[in-house]
Amino acid sequence: MRSILLTIFLFIGLSSYSQVDTAKLNSFIKEWWNVPYVLGGNSKNGIDCSRFTQRIYKEVFDKVIPNVSWKQWRVTKRVSKKDLQTGDLVFFRSKISPSGWHVGLYLWDNLFVHAANKKEDIKISSLNEDNYRLNYKGAGRL
Repeated sequence: MRSILLTIFLFIGLSSYSQVDTAKLNSFIKEWWNVPYVLGGNSKNGIDCSRFTQRIYKEVFDKVIPNVSWKQWRVTKRVSKKDLQTGDLVFFRSKISPSGWHVGLYLWDNLFVHAANKKEDIKISSLNEDNYRLNYKGAGRL
């Protein structure tokens, strides 16, 4: 059931974003959906937030970006929250991460996909949730 809802959710939301290969992005997210967060992980046994966004960029956008969130911040151009587009990276302060950073990939309508934390799998969250709203650092575009 969760998989069916994810498919409908992604299809409805991403279908209107022609600048991105939405079928490829949908497929990638579905493929990685139940993968747990593991700090330093880079496989389907577990992956961390920055390696997850690095993989999305490599496999969906055919671009190579660094594997550390603060380095991803440095290679992107700042984008205001009101101008976010599908594929932008969104960055947050994190007390859990050793680097103090967290990163996800913006989807649409204040939603982003990310490897959240060791208690959760890959998930879609809202920028309006208290934790993300209060710790929002900014966004970047390649």
